[in-house]
Amino acid sequence: MPLPSLRLPRLLALSTAAALMLGSGASAQAAVLPGIQLQDQHAAALTAASVAQRVVLLHFVFTTCSTTCPTQVRELAAVHDSLSKEARAHVRFLSVSVDPLSDTPATLAAFARRMDAQRPGWSFATGRPEQVRALVERMQAMAPGRQRAAPQDHRTSLYLFDASGELVQRFAGVPVDRPRLAAEITRLVAAKARTAH
Repeated sequence: MPLPSLRLPRLLALSTAAALMLGSGASAQAAVLPGIQLQDQHAAALTAASVAQRVVLLHFVFTTCSTTCPTQVRELAAVHDSLSKEARAHVRFLSVSVDPLSDTPATLAAFARRMDAQRPGWSFATGRPEQVRALVERMQAMAPGRQRAAPQDHRTSLYLFDASGELVQRFAGVPVDRPRLAAEITRLVAAKARTAH
């Protein structure tokens, strides 16, 4: 089933109720809604403004994962490294924890170091459980049919948004198709540059 049209900046700064009400009629304008909804690995606020006008690659992780998450993060680090300097300047990688009760900013910072994934423009994020849950539900990031989903039940999908906040691709995340993902990010960054002139 195709995902509905989504606006990433809104997803990062909305309440649970707002998250469940967003749909294809969402405004094209990136709005900064009140309140801090997510925090990155440096305990800095991650808001709608943090990702506005950027190509964004979103996926879900948790730091105690011993299988898929470390592999995927290392592969994404290789994708990041393969991008041109121009592309890296206009893309944000966003790794959101599905285990916000355990994954604090400090824990996420240690995870990023352990995975050798400390890159400019790459945020590892956590937040209050209800807000993380709203984002997870909106992105259909948990395997269906689970009454009480555990962190290991999250999908490995990669969600690629263009600079206007539109979801343009959802990739299978294991294994990461590195050449295709890098090419798509590069294409979206180039499209953003063309519209800016």
